[in-house]
Amino acid sequence: MAINLYSHVQVVPKSGSGVSVTADIPLRFLAGKSGNPVVTDPVELLRPLQLAAEATLKHVGSNNHALQVNVECEIPVAAGLGSSASTTVAIISAVARSKGIELSKKKIFELAFVPENFLHGKPSGVDQATCIYGSTIQFSRPSNVKTVRPKKDPILLVCDTGIHHATRTLVGGVVQKSKNEKKNFRNYLAKVREISSGVARSLREGDDDHLGTLMDQNHELLRKIGVSHPKLDHLVEVARRAGALGAKRTGAGGGGCVIVLSPSRVVRDKIARVLRREGGTPYKISMDTSGVESWPA
Repeated sequence: MAINLYSHVQVVPKSGSGVSVTADIPLRFLAGKSGNPVVTDPVELLRPLQLAAEATLKHVGSNNHALQVNVECEIPVAAGLGSSASTTVAIISAVARSKGIELSKKKIFELAFVPENFLHGKPSGVDQATCIYGSTIQFSRPSNVKTVRPKKDPILLVCDTGIHHATRTLVGGVVQKSKNEKKNFRNYLAKVREISSGVARSLREGDDDHLGTLMDQNHELLRKIGVSHPKLDHLVEVARRAGALGAKRTGAGGGGCVIVLSPSRVVRDKIARVLRREGGTPYKISMDTSGVESWPA
């Protein structure tokens, strides 16, 4: 589900040559549990953004590569909310627009694999697909993206644990664990697929109670797969005790964020207060229906 936290990108000509990128990302978004930034070298953070701009320029056949790309990101970094996909998708769209070209969503999706591959190794593509198309999608592979139209918007809350990890590292650990526990993993993944289909049905039918149950089941499976964290598990349990219909981790795991389903906005406010007291950073979110958008300067 695309949510109402955004990356904003402005592209302007500059003197000289090459692509320059600046990114305004609050330092608290980069802080791990030690309080120190996870990304200590700015080049590490900016390189995939530069790759996104360069890949776009190459695709549109522009000979003028003298561009200044300014990025503002509202999304916590390395927290499982797709910040890198959001930013690179916005850059691709904005750079193309700066050259008078509006790319198709399919082409933006293809180009986004360049920086995402650099950052994550072998990403599924689900993050950039969600950012591009907006609303809620059901994704199994890049060639199979289906829009899910919820009967009503679920009342959601995201809570950041403040413990952030690189997706590439977490995926590598899961792959190794899957080799060691082949039979269990086949069962886990079959159940996850079943839950995913059930979630799509629950959204279409507006059945929040069943949706919450499926979220709880999914979190337990992800815990068994090895991508949870004690603080994630704690905040999930706290949210449930505070009145959540369901709660689970989101993203690659190992930290990052919990997503909470609430029966009402009043209960959501109560859950947010409780999670903040327990050391989380809650965000009251809603679904974004537009996906990526660009305008001429």
